[in-house]
Amino acid sequence: MKYNFTSGAELLEKCNEFNMSMHEICLEREAELSGLSKEEVREKMRVSLNIMKAATEKAVEEDIKSMGGLIGGEAKKLTKYRGLSRSVCGELMNKAMVAAMGTMEVNASMGLIVAAPTAGSCGILPGAVVTIGKEYGFNDEEMIDALFAASAIGAIITRNATVSGAEGGCQAETGAAAAMASAGIVEMMGGSVEQAVHAASHCLQTVMGLVCD
Repeated sequence: MKYNFTSGAELLEKCNEFNMSMHEICLEREAELSGLSKEEVREKMRVSLNIMKAATEKAVEEDIKSMGGLIGGEAKKLTKYRGLSRSVCGELMNKAMVAAMGTMEVNASMGLIVAAPTAGSCGILPGAVVTIGKEYGFNDEEMIDALFAASAIGAIITRNATVSGAEGGCQAETGAAAAMASAGIVEMMGGSVEQAVHAASHCLQTVMGLVCD
């Protein structure tokens, strides 16, 4: 395959060889694998983005509870807290946490989410990308590009390790999602492919030891 890559080093090589960004290489790779046109692949990602955006907002706008009744309302509480006092994490981080938590609440209540890369880590990527997109005025096309950049990292992790929590522990889910989100944000903010790959690598390293593994 012309645009395939199996490691961060190969991804950098492909981007340099074809003078393409991370999201462009990932889009070409997906088109090759699926047999779909690049336009069709982008439309599929657009559907995912719209689901992500809806999930980040639903728990703040509605009262939802998990099927067991143990989860629900946390996103609203975080939103209320942001309006009452100064958060140690800051307003932007609080917004991202609200979006991530809200998505998890939608998942727990059997609502529609995107497993990115898994249902257990479904809040991290949309929480990061959608929040940054809103904060800095990026349009849907730019957020879709960020999701493709994130997908490149997800593809590498899936190829070389696992995103299954049952197989690899929390690191495989939340760590992978955080690495994907970091790469997507770096590209969205104008960083280079090398910077995006480094961001994903650093993210995985710093998550280690903070999760149940």
